[in-house]
Amino acid sequence: MEFHVQIAGSLTAPEEIRIAESLGYTGAWLGCSPALAGDAFTFLGLAAARTERISLGLGVIVPHLRHIADAATALLTLDALAPGRVIAGVGSGFTSTALLNRRPVRWAQVEAYVAGLRELIAGREIDWDGTRFGLLHNGSLGIKTPGDVPIWVAAHGPKGLEIADRVADGVITSPVHGSRITFTKGPSAVAFYGTVLEERETLDSPRVLDAAGPGAALALHLGAEGLGPLTGSEEEIGFSKKLADFPQERRMVEMHRRHTIGLSDLDRPFVTPNAIRKGTMTGTREEMRETLKHFEATGATTLIYGPFGSNVTRELEAFADVAGL
Repeated sequence: MEFHVQIAGSLTAPEEIRIAESLGYTGAWLGCSPALAGDAFTFLGLAAARTERISLGLGVIVPHLRHIADAATALLTLDALAPGRVIAGVGSGFTSTALLNRRPVRWAQVEAYVAGLRELIAGREIDWDGTRFGLLHNGSLGIKTPGDVPIWVAAHGPKGLEIADRVADGVITSPVHGSRITFTKGPSAVAFYGTVLEERETLDSPRVLDAAGPGAALALHLGAEGLGPLTGSEEEIGFSKKLADFPQERRMVEMHRRHTIGLSDLDRPFVTPNAIRKGTMTGTREEMRETLKHFEATGATTLIYGPFGSNVTRELEAFADVAGL
């Protein structure tokens, strides 16, 4: 298996990607969530100048947040900065859309977006929004078509996986989005979160809460939507009741206020040792190695590890040791 990392969209992201490459990770992904994090394309462009080998992934572009021509040109620009190292992830949206008070896009739109993006990157014209156009990049500005950018789809259910099989070069999924991992026939990545426990360290220690708490909060957010391992748990029920105190039009924003970057006041009471145990991959080195063996046995070709907390370098180093990098 390959081992990638999911880095938060902060000003430290380019340096964290450089560190990840030095530790042996072969890919780094940044999320596209404009209401919550910095611009992923900007940070990946900076990371391209600091690295030589590591793949640079957008995880993920949501169709109604970035026009297809803009996304294609941004990807071609990254491809010019880091030739052969760029991966485009596309999805229907979760946090990125929720924080704008919008619902995820339909899977038919995701499929059309992936197909159109591929055509534009290849230098061909597409029919889009009632008009026909293409990109005119001919290399005079250093950017040209065709580009070398594989497109992966983030999918967790039958519909999304079916579309990934049809139009994508690979699929990204996660155990916190459902009760089991399901892989398509092609390259498959598992995104997961958690921290490597030190000897005699417990799940209620301050360091573990700092490093694994945001991942457990993600599982709470998904549980409130009826998805993942915390659905129906005491923590999820309590979280959902508190969430219901907000007006309907504010609930999605309040749920995602610190999504994957920390704990909100709403999250904190419900991020318990049990939520960390069930909602993340946190464990000792041996326990986490067994988790990796399980994912590999189910067909994963790539593991995307999300380090959280105030010491990302420590998280990257500890997981690199677990993975044998």
